Amino acid sequence: MVLLTFLVALVVAVAVRGPGAVVGVVLLAALFVPLERAFALRRQRVLRPGLLTDLTHFLVNTMIVSVLTVVGVVVSAIPLWWLRPLDLEAWLPGAVAVPLAAVLVLVAQYWAHRLTHQVPALWRYHAVHHSIEQMDWVASARLHPVDQAFTQTVTAMPLFLLGYDGIAVAGLTVGVALLALFQHANVRLRFPGLRWVVNTPEWHHWHHAVDPEARDRNFGLPLVDLAFGTAYLPRAARPSGFGTETPVPASGYLRQLAHPLRGGATAVGRSAA
Repeated sequence: MVLLTFLVALVVAVAVRGPGAVVGVVLLAALFVPLERAFALRRQRVLRPGLLTDLTHFLVNTMIVSVLTVVGVVVSAIPLWWLRPLDLEAWLPGAVAVPLAAVLVLVAQYWAHRLTHQVPALWRYHAVHHSIEQMDWVASARLHPVDQAFTQTVTAMPLFLLGYDGIAVAGLTVGVALLALFQHANVRLRFPGLRWVVNTPEWHHWHHAVDPEARDRNFGLPLVDLAFGTAYLPRAARPSGFGTETPVPASGYLRQLAHPLRGGATAVGRSAA
């Protein structure tokens, strides 16, 4: 069933997005697989359990999330729609508009992510992502479309309301997606000069850790977590493992999509302890 679902997803992705969908995955694999083999944090097979499920997320979710995000932004913006025609961004010099956009995006993304851990209705969907037990670049794609669309909607809303154009929002989406691949990678590399600046694998792995001291930490950019008191990055230690005690199907794209709708993942928090 998992293999059949993956093959259907592959055909749909090629039909809707063209061969570029498959070429993109192949190119990313050519980059990340050798990197993870050479600098592996943990020994694990490339063809690990759950890989086909995560590849299905990778191929299909973008199409679903794009539609849900557009709908989410439009519907959520209705009470504040009067702000959009003011085009406040156009009144700002570029030296102010660009840094402001960055700050708005980083803070909005942080709180969107944090809410998915604190609000039971949102955690039901976000728990799918935290069911990852073997971290690698493909695991970054294991996201319920509703969860992903919620985060992208909240992140894009400030830019949309202030008048930033679609290019800014599209650039945000691509940048976040590429960073997600990197920060989930199964690599032991440390980046001393960047550990408190960007979301390195060392930083984000702690967000997925089962260790109690790391519970509900590292939601966004390190500096933002520092500002809101949720940063955790010990100098020498590494997580003892990854995952969540909240029950989520370990594999099966359709099972993971349906799980929150069937009343699963009601506990709030990563470990549900």
